[in-house]
Amino acid sequence: MSKPKFEEGTWVKEKTGTKGMTVVSNVVDGSSSEYAGNVLCKFKNAEGEEVEETFKEEDLVLLD
Repeated sequence: MSKPKFEEGTWVKEKTGTKGMTVVSNVVDGSSSEYAGNVLCKFKNAEGEEVEETFKEEDLVLLD
């Protein structure tokens, strides 16, 4: 896979969503140690709790 599109700390959202998230890290394949095309993001859920979830890089867009 190519280089990650987003750096740690970048502000992103899902292309189809409205929720802003912060990139925590780019997920690396455990067996090959190469970038896997997934991004771990941190956001607050409906209850206001911080949650981390993995998203496909292609499903995310940069927020300004």
